Amino acid sequence: GMNVSNITDMEMDSRIGFHVGAKAEYNITDNLYGSAALLFSQKGATKEYGYAEGGFVETGKESCNPGYLQLPIHIGYRYKVGEKVSIFGETGPYFAYGICGKAKDEWTETYAGITESGEDKEDFFGDDKKEDNYGAKRFDCGWGVKVGVEAANFQVSLGYEYGFTKVKDINDIYEGSKKPHNSNFMVSVAYMF
Repeated sequence: GMNVSNITDMEMDSRIGFHVGAKAEYNITDNLYGSAALLFSQKGATKEYGYAEGGFVETGKESCNPGYLQLPIHIGYRYKVGEKVSIFGETGPYFAYGICGKAKDEWTETYAGITESGEDKEDFFGDDKKEDNYGAKRFDCGWGVKVGVEAANFQVSLGYEYGFTKVKDINDIYEGSKKPHNSNFMVSVAYMF
């Protein structure tokens, strides 16, 4: 499926990512069910910036693309609207662990007619006391909701997740105190065996 994710309180824009994995459902009653999935989910955010003062001009783009191994555990309700068609809704917590990703800054500076460009790249996850990474926390947990349609063995759904865990501790003289959390809209397609 497709992710449209952002990191709240960071003045950034949403970025497109993806999720892929396997899901299992267990019918508790005819309508009520439990589900769990194991996913790789790519989240993150992006922003373009610009700064000019005197003869100095800087433009650039910051982005991050963390990848999480994620376990959503939901309870859902399915309602039949036809012989092979049902609508469903589900909600529940998710638990995630960051396994990959980069934070990147692509910039261009112009001063006195001279232009210089460059790229700074670092690991997204790591110890923020070190300078070789962005310093994001690997563990994330939050809550998700999903609604969709099931026809024959296919499911198409729309969902939203909000992380309860702060992605990173930010409290400095430049950025102030911020509380960034993962936020993610999802469009998913699944085939149920």
